[in-house]
Amino acid sequence: MSRPDKSKPMPVKYWSFAGLMLTYWCNARCASCYVCGRPDGVGDMGVEAGLAMWAGLMSASPHGCRVHIGGGEPFGRWPVLIELARRAKAAGLGPLSAVETNAFWATGAGVVRDRLTALDAAGMGRLTISADPYHQQYVPIERVRLAARVGGEVLGEGRVRVRWRDWAADGFDTGALSGRERWRVFSAWAGRGRERLSGRAAVELAGLLQLQPADRFADSPCVGPLLRSRHVHVDGDGILCPGTCAGIILGRARRADDVARTWRRLSAAFGGPAGEVGAELEVLSMLSAGGPAALLRAARQRGFEPAGAGYAAKCHLCWQVRQWLFENGHYRGQLGPAAVYRP
Repeated sequence: MSRPDKSKPMPVKYWSFAGLMLTYWCNARCASCYVCGRPDGVGDMGVEAGLAMWAGLMSASPHGCRVHIGGGEPFGRWPVLIELARRAKAAGLGPLSAVETNAFWATGAGVVRDRLTALDAAGMGRLTISADPYHQQYVPIERVRLAARVGGEVLGEGRVRVRWRDWAADGFDTGALSGRERWRVFSAWAGRGRERLSGRAAVELAGLLQLQPADRFADSPCVGPLLRSRHVHVDGDGILCPGTCAGIILGRARRADDVARTWRRLSAAFGGPAGEVGAELEVLSMLSAGGPAALLRAARQRGFEPAGAGYAAKCHLCWQVRQWLFENGHYRGQLGPAAVYRP
């Protein structure tokens, strides 16, 4: 890969952190899920595709890439997860930074020990466990605690991350609450500002927060998270998207060398003179330069009207505009996959 001119700031940072989205399937349907994982989620990544994307990510940056595996819920595809980790290690693709899970599968100490021992041998660096009121609507909190405790014994406590530890310590099963009581807990937790208000969170949680008019989010460009964060995700169909902005397509990778090719294409497009970005990157161009307010202007020209109640954050506005554009057939190839727009 050719290096950029060091006298100029890099228009697109090298991708140094990446997540392989093993599946959009999840046993849960959490109100906070920004990729809209669900029990009928589709779009699995096979082992061969995962190895190709892993190799592509490692070679696309001169600094290599720290790869983690997530979803959806990757432990719901355990045979693929462990084979992918083992074969990546055997191929020398670089360490598996982390595996993310909600611990639904932690039904006993034996199964936790067996699976984490296997992942440890396959090179996993860290186990990351989701814990909050939204996950505990579907996953008993004792399973989170069991996975964390046995994980600490197998891996060492420093290699187990629980997000969030304060909830794991003092929380409870919100699935046992009535709907009204559960939403009261969700509202209090959402007020802490820890959630990404996109995907299902934009639909189910944003309305629990203070809303502001759409024009409040003008002059707020998104070039940082879209092009300069160093973090990307890739799913089973090879769709590359920014690490924190599911549903925005950076490119599509079918082979390992497609990853570097996508990076070079973006770097060339956004490193050139203003106005030279092609129509195939129009969504990225609008958002990176003008934020969701720019995308809103384009959507209004096509018939979209912003919600009168307002929006809780610019990500809330962005996702609602993008969902409308996607559902109405605009910017095909730039917005997707469909799974992310099914809250």
